Amino acid sequence: MAADEAIASWLGALTDGGVLSASAYAGRAVAVYVLGEETLRRLRSAFDKLTPEQAEDEKVAAIETCLWMAAADRFVAPEERMLLVEMIACAGLSPETKAALEGEIGDQPSLADLELRLGTYELRELLLAMCWELAVADGRIDRMETGFYRGLAARLGVTPERSESIRAAVQAELGGERNVQGA
Repeated sequence: MAADEAIASWLGALTDGGVLSASAYAGRAVAVYVLGEETLRRLRSAFDKLTPEQAEDEKVAAIETCLWMAAADRFVAPEERMLLVEMIACAGLSPETKAALEGEIGDQPSLADLELRLGTYELRELLLAMCWELAVADGRIDRMETGFYRGLAARLGVTPERSESIRAAVQAELGGERNVQGA
């Protein structure tokens, strides 16, 4: 399984009740590599304490941010679209929410209250990893994607050092799969 397919399963693996599909299991392995075992443990623990509605709200906020990242360079490449569809499918959302999010691919939804909607710090780190994966999905990095990533990290309270280590870990995990230009 490709690392990008595993990354797409991360949100769903948060609330899967401990029974991991092949993609969720691979996603967990990639998440441990990128975020670390302790961060992943804290993230799952935090999600276990959320109501189903709160968990869905946080997942939707994360996916909407990924939608924004995919459109940051004003073009959603087929590779980015495929990852977004997979993220939405794996997130464990209601059919109505999935359909609405799929309809927003190519848009940049409002992120006005993002800090309030993403209350789980570890999800913020996971989101940075997901966004960087989208940035490299088409094999090139646009300055708008880099700028969005840095601004997002600052906005979410993730230090430049930590956000750079997340970016580098995603890049290393995907390094053998893609020749990324502009990174």
